[in-house]
Amino acid sequence: MDTSLTIQDRLKQIFDALGITIYQIAKELGENPSKFYNILNGRAKPSYDTIMSLLACYPQISADYLIRGIAPVLNSPEANARIMVAEDDTIDVPFIPVKFYATFVESYSDTVSSSDIEHFRVRRPLIKGQKNTVVLEISGNSMSPQLAHGAKVLAMPVNENDWEYQSGAVYAVMYRDYFVVKRIRDNELLTRKYLTLHSDNPNGGNVTVPLQDIRGLWKIIAIVEAPVE
Repeated sequence: MDTSLTIQDRLKQIFDALGITIYQIAKELGENPSKFYNILNGRAKPSYDTIMSLLACYPQISADYLIRGIAPVLNSPEANARIMVAEDDTIDVPFIPVKFYATFVESYSDTVSSSDIEHFRVRRPLIKGQKNTVVLEISGNSMSPQLAHGAKVLAMPVNENDWEYQSGAVYAVMYRDYFVVKRIRDNELLTRKYLTLHSDNPNGGNVTVPLQDIRGLWKIIAIVEAPVE
């Protein structure tokens, strides 16, 4: 056991042995690449969920090495041989690109089921059994740095009966003829019958939406593709 190496050091060795980039790892796990840059630079520590996701996504990583520093780094004898994701470990999800926003708003129903809609392939573990999930393309930089223009995110619909309980996370909100991705901080649907939608970027601005104008709500649950900035 090598106790002189921090978990950040061991992660660097593991990524080198796998022969993959931080961007590739973040994409596979549905995470923002900046999260892993912060971990490797010592500004943050990997959470239990992050460690478990890595081990599940890359079974050739030695859990003993990652957690306790006991060699070898990889379970596989081929240090750079990466186990590919099996076809049955992925699923095609309806994809709503920016250019389709207007059409999506016009033809919106409870289920996205158009046969000619585009699809995006994501890993099944990201779905977590949720139904009617969609992949959305982010428009603009109002949610940067977490969500940059062109990023693709996985979103799950929120039942209308649960709208009033949503707070803190990032959501796609359809209201009137608009479709935006914002953070819900002030949910006053119960008390004042409106939502305040916030931009993470200070220059992005906020918007207040009355309950009667809201047509749909989706919670962003994962980043499935992020542009290199």
